[in-house]
Amino acid sequence: MASVVRRTNKALSGIISEKRVYVQSGQSTSYVRITPLSQIMIGGVSIALAGWLAASTSLVVLDRIGAQTELGEAVVLRDAYEQRLDDLAAERDQRAAEARSAQSRFQVAMEQISRQQTAILKSVEERRELNVALDLLRTRLNEAIEQRDAVADANSTLLSRMETVSETLDQRQVNGEDLTETLDVVSAALSEAATARDIAMRERDELEQKLADLEIRERVNALKQDEMVNQLEQAVAISFGPLEQMFERSELDVESVLATIRQNYSGEGGPEGRVSVSSRSFANDETSARFDGVLEKLGKLNMMRIAADKVPFSMPVLDSYRFTSGYGYRRDPKGRGRRMHAGIDLAAPKGTPIYATADGVVVSAGYEGGYGKVVRIRHEMGYETVYAHQTKLLVEKGQKVSRGDVIGAMGSTGRSTGVHLHYEVRLNGNAVNPMTYLEAAKDVF
Repeated sequence: MASVVRRTNKALSGIISEKRVYVQSGQSTSYVRITPLSQIMIGGVSIALAGWLAASTSLVVLDRIGAQTELGEAVVLRDAYEQRLDDLAAERDQRAAEARSAQSRFQVAMEQISRQQTAILKSVEERRELNVALDLLRTRLNEAIEQRDAVADANSTLLSRMETVSETLDQRQVNGEDLTETLDVVSAALSEAATARDIAMRERDELEQKLADLEIRERVNALKQDEMVNQLEQAVAISFGPLEQMFERSELDVESVLATIRQNYSGEGGPEGRVSVSSRSFANDETSARFDGVLEKLGKLNMMRIAADKVPFSMPVLDSYRFTSGYGYRRDPKGRGRRMHAGIDLAAPKGTPIYATADGVVVSAGYEGGYGKVVRIRHEMGYETVYAHQTKLLVEKGQKVSRGDVIGAMGSTGRSTGVHLHYEVRLNGNAVNPMTYLEAAKDVF
């Protein structure tokens, strides 16, 4: 091996000369021989090290450039996402404002319906009283006519008697006293008959005038009643349409819901009294039929209004908020994979009021592990709503609440990454998508 190295160095000495490195230490001097083969090896190692350093530096530079590019893209995506969230929040706020405006219009329409209903019932009562008065006047008029005819018959009888008496007087010669007495009796009877006839004719004229006035009032009242029925039909249509569409969009069985409400709100009673006159006693059958139809729709509308208060249609947050998470499977915010999210999340500042979304009874109000401070409300027809992560509870177990009552304030208690409301809707114990009901009612509440 040593001979091979010597021969190699001797062969390379013509190309690369041997190098000597002198080292001085104190008074002595020594040197280190660097053969051509050693020089080649040192040069190869140096070139390899330089190449490795250049490659490493390039990789580091490329990684930094890639990281900066990814960071820039991430910043752009984050800004776009935040802008999209802000746009969605603004759109949600606009929808909430439109919903409040629609609710105000709905309340105004219902007040108009109430006033129209009161007016129509008052009109019905006035119409009934007019009918009774007309019947009485017709009866009195018939009596006056009969009385006039009786007086006329009496006059005719008296005239016949006078003629008979005159003929008898002509045939018989009686003394002057009998004739004077007979004439006095006949004159008195004629005077009484004429007086009775004049009184009967005056009463008949007065009754005919009253009858004409009442018939005019009846026609005017009928026109007013027809106009009120038109307005009532329009008011019912304005309010009935959105409610009916709301139930259809929520995929609820309207007839089943109304049957349940009708069963719970069907009490009747009261002391026995006179039978009242219904709208079917009107002379105008068309108006009567329309009025009955309006009353039927109004009854159904009232039932649907009651049902709407029992189903969680309204928003739990009315102030400005951001929709941060929907219903369904999602990536767990605590980094535990994909999990089912049984409600929706609405973010707003701490202390934002939280409202009950339907009439019901509070079944629990307290701390529940991951839910934090939570309120659970049981509603009719199998519904239950859940309001989690609150900072302050304003209701207690067993308390009755109505739709729109404040039940707490938004917070971040329990398993939460920030201030928000976790809102759930459960039907017969199973979680359902709250947005089904909120979207269905966006034009009503």
